[in-house]
Amino acid sequence: MRKTIYFLLYILLFSPVLSYVYIVLLRLPKTILHFYVLIFFAFGLFFIINRKNIRFPKFLWLLAIYATYRLIWLFISDVSYHPLTFIYYSILHYSILFTVVMIYNTNFSSRFINRSFKIIKITVILAAIASIIQVFEHTFLYGWEYLGRELEGNLYTYRRTSIFGFTDQNEVGLSYIPLGAVLIGSLLLKRNKINLLYTILIGITAFLSNGRYIMIGFVILTIQYLIFYKIKILRTFKYILIVFISFFIIYQIILFLGYDMESWINQRLFTEGSIKETTRYKSIKTFATYFPQKPFFGTGVHLTNEIKEASEEIGSSQIHVGYLSHLVSYGLIGSFFLFSFWFSLARHFYKTAKKTNYWGSFFAFLIYFWAQVTLVNYSIFFYGLIFALVFDKYYQDLPLTRINYHFNIED
Repeated sequence: MRKTIYFLLYILLFSPVLSYVYIVLLRLPKTILHFYVLIFFAFGLFFIINRKNIRFPKFLWLLAIYATYRLIWLFISDVSYHPLTFIYYSILHYSILFTVVMIYNTNFSSRFINRSFKIIKITVILAAIASIIQVFEHTFLYGWEYLGRELEGNLYTYRRTSIFGFTDQNEVGLSYIPLGAVLIGSLLLKRNKINLLYTILIGITAFLSNGRYIMIGFVILTIQYLIFYKIKILRTFKYILIVFISFFIIYQIILFLGYDMESWINQRLFTEGSIKETTRYKSIKTFATYFPQKPFFGTGVHLTNEIKEASEEIGSSQIHVGYLSHLVSYGLIGSFFLFSFWFSLARHFYKTAKKTNYWGSFFAFLIYFWAQVTLVNYSIFFYGLIFALVFDKYYQDLPLTRINYHFNIED
């Protein structure tokens, strides 16, 4: 079954290409992400039934309880879903559960990791090139029109999707940047000096995306350098110099592409003028109004009509802070299990990092933590996060002597 798991993980790495085939050529419903959830659910269930001596990480019990909690709400809520949508939401968190079980019951070979590593590096290069092209040709690889979305804005406000235009709209922030964290973490472990080049390429895609949470996610990614090198006073200058050079190169590229930095800052970074005018800040008031009404179990749905109307009054489509939105929707009970699962998984990654000095997976999940400040997406079924799990398992299994002296990811 290991070969099948490898195959499934490889198709995740080819998501940018396969999503084009899925949406444009085959005209299948939803996005390829929905298809992946179904496939991983089916094979994961088969894997668990047919595999003996399954290792079930302790933190997964929290996810199992949460998945069941969500499923119960799905059945008892009075919201009408399309049959395919209902199936998707019913199995989503179980699919995540089964995927994690498969990963932590598989011993990944160095050959598989090397190949995956090469594909990730190619992905980073192509993503940067695509982002630059999209500055001049906004509709290049722009597939959202197939999903009923329109390209709106100008040079400074377009949401550029790089090579991820035919899949989930959050793929750049929740797959690509975490995948970049995995890449940089591995390159640092190998002490490969080319890590600076890939950091710059990731930064180009992040800043040209015009997504503020994506840009900050990239900044979080770079903190790996501090942790990995255990930066102290004598090494601080070297780190500052590396960061300065990286951002200077990105800045010069952005200027070369025709950006007016003052317009970009005013129209994109600080378009509201004040934090109190942002929909995220105003969402706190909406949260304070509706959370006390059903604090323990929540409303059971993402949006009630009242919350939707209140959000629209402040210029938003929802309570645009993931943590607060989840508390309103699923209460303290549901949030306890989900947030505890996230925290336990992050702690697991941290333990691996302390043991091996590989920080990529830990920072990939820190980026996801940050994203929930502005996004409302409680799934970790994004392939960058899935590969954070894969690389974590791989480094867990390697003897420390091999990690330190015989690390064999190829240049």
